[in-house]
Amino acid sequence: SVYKRVVREVPAARLGISAVAMGHLVMVGVMAMTPVHLGEWHSDADVLRVVGIVLSLHIAGMFAFSPVVGWLTDRFGRRAVILGGIGTLLAACAVAGTAGHNTAQVSVGLTLLGLGWSGTMVAGSTLLSESVSAEVRPAVQGLSDLTMGLAGALAGALSGFVIQVAGYAVLNLLAAVAVVPLLALALRTAPQEERAGA
Repeated sequence: SVYKRVVREVPAARLGISAVAMGHLVMVGVMAMTPVHLGEWHSDADVLRVVGIVLSLHIAGMFAFSPVVGWLTDRFGRRAVILGGIGTLLAACAVAGTAGHNTAQVSVGLTLLGLGWSGTMVAGSTLLSESVSAEVRPAVQGLSDLTMGLAGALAGALSGFVIQVAGYAVLNLLAAVAVVPLLALALRTAPQEERAGA
């Protein structure tokens, strides 16, 4: 179809869709199993309160700073903020994955995870929408939403298996590894290609 061809032929569109999908995959994969991980060393009486605090910080990271992320996207460019989001996701996986039973460190990791997701989501969706023509933009946005949803579903399905077999640290390691192809794509997409097809 036309919109799939457009995405294949416009490097900026590929980067935009990839940033949205992979950022969501990493966020869902780690976030979904964090309550399980926290439950391993907190009592039944405390775990709900602790999970509530940690996930509240995570959600704040996702949404509270989105106006700032949007400003940074306009100020420094879409690809720069995508790269910043990737770096933040990698930092989140490193912090959360090495936290062990340190609740404060897990909280920092999950906050960074939300911030990284915001960077890839805001800058990636902005880059995608402005890199394709108005006629195909709704269909391309729909394709991006579908890809993001499938990536999140895959991460959610696999993360439980990973934490059962190998643990929370390995889950974070695999999530970090999953970001590497996106990093390569972002580094390969030259700044002038961001405007291709606009």
